[in-house]
Amino acid sequence: MRPLDVKGGGASLGEGLKDHAMPKLPKLVRFVMINSLIGILIGWAVAFGVVWFNIAGFGDRFFQSHDKPIIAFILAMSFGITFGFGYLTTAVLLLPTDKDDFDRL
Repeated sequence: MRPLDVKGGGASLGEGLKDHAMPKLPKLVRFVMINSLIGILIGWAVAFGVVWFNIAGFGDRFFQSHDKPIIAFILAMSFGITFGFGYLTTAVLLLPTDKDDFDRL
């Protein structure tokens, strides 16, 4: 008998956890979450590029500052939110209007 088997039932400990798995999220909720995350990641990449390539001298100001964590947080939040909403808005506007096309998403 394996250590995880329940005596008499033969069920392992992991089998009981399968019944309590999280339900699958609705299609539109997943759509919003995925597209927002993609937009946020694009925004973070653009913010990193602004600092890395020293656009308008911003990289010099960032690296000479003593408040780098605060500046990085503000950049990440502002670029992430802006690009996240922009990407999500574009995705919503490009949603198919036909039910058959929508079901293929």
